[in-house]
Amino acid sequence: MISNIFSNVTLDLVVQSDTVVFHGNQDSASSKLLFGKVILKVAKKTKISSLRVVASGVTQFWFAENSIAQYSVSTSGRDVYHSEKTQVLNKTEILLDGKEKRIYLEPNTYEYSFIIKNCGNLPESVYTTYGSTEYSLKAILETSSYLPSITKQIPIYIGRIPYSGPPTFMPDDGPNDILKKFEEKLSVKLNTPSKYYSENQTIDLVADISLMNPNIKILSVGARINENPQLTERNSKFLDSSEFGFEMTLPQAYKNIQHDIETDVFSTSHQIHFDIDIEIDGTSEKLRTSLPLLVVPNEYFSEMLSLPKYSPKTETADFELLPPVYSV
Repeated sequence: MISNIFSNVTLDLVVQSDTVVFHGNQDSASSKLLFGKVILKVAKKTKISSLRVVASGVTQFWFAENSIAQYSVSTSGRDVYHSEKTQVLNKTEILLDGKEKRIYLEPNTYEYSFIIKNCGNLPESVYTTYGSTEYSLKAILETSSYLPSITKQIPIYIGRIPYSGPPTFMPDDGPNDILKKFEEKLSVKLNTPSKYYSENQTIDLVADISLMNPNIKILSVGARINENPQLTERNSKFLDSSEFGFEMTLPQAYKNIQHDIETDVFSTSHQIHFDIDIEIDGTSEKLRTSLPLLVVPNEYFSEMLSLPKYSPKTETADFELLPPVYSV
C-alpha cells in the first residue's frame, strides 16, 4: 500500500548552477542568487501537505592535542579533543503549503521555481583532515502525516574570487617569479606565466639555475605542488599537507584540491616547491625554494574580463526577480 503511494509522485531538484561564486572578501561582497526549481511528476491524484526547499551550510572541525597538567610544565599522555559545529546557512523556501488549505495535484508534471539569496559573507566550501565547510540544497515533499517525506538533496559549492577592495578591483595577473640565492653555491630563478590557476590547469614552470661554485655537480631537480590547509584554534595552528606529485597539473575534482581562502576557521594556501640535489666536494646536499601559487575558482577566468569596475555594495529596493529559463 505504502509503496503504491510513493510511486504516485516522483521528485527532482534542478539548479541553474551548483556553484555560487562571490566577488570580493567577506565584508564587502554582495549577495548572489541561486536559481532552481522542483519538478513533481504525479501519476495519480495526490494530497500534498507541503513542498519546501532548504538551503543549509555547516562549518565543523575536530582535532586532538596533548593535555598539560595544571601545576606542571609536563605533558600528560591523555589527549584533549576539540570539536565545534556551526550552522552558517539555514534558509527555507515554502513552495506549497497544504496545512491551511488542502492541496490535491492531478496527474501531470509540475514545476515550482525558487530563488535562494546567499549573503556575501558566507565562508567558502572547504574540506580538510581537521574539518570542513559544506553546503547542500534539499527539496522535501510531504504527502501525509503517516508517510515518510520524499526528498532530493544536492551539494552546493561556495567559492570566492578574492580582491583587495577599492581602489584596486583585482591584483593584476602576469608572470610570477622568484629569485633565490644559496650562499656561495648557486642561484635559481623560478617563473610561471601567471599568478592564478584553477582546477585541472597545467602549470608551466621554468627554472633558471646559475652555478656560483664550479665544483658543484647537480644530481637532480624536481618540482611539486603543495597545499597547506590550516585550522586555527586559539593560538595554535594545526597543519595538514598534501602533495600532488610532479606533473604540475592541478587536480580537477572537488575535495582533491581547495581554493586559496582565509576565513575565521580555515586558511588554505598553495606553493610550488622546487628541489635541487647537488654534490659538492663529495658531499650531497638538498636545496629547496618555493614559489607562491593562487588557486582560484574557474569563474575567475570566465568572468573577470567581463565584470564592471568595482563599486561599493549598496542596498536596493526589493523587486521581483525571475529565474532563468531551464532545460531539463
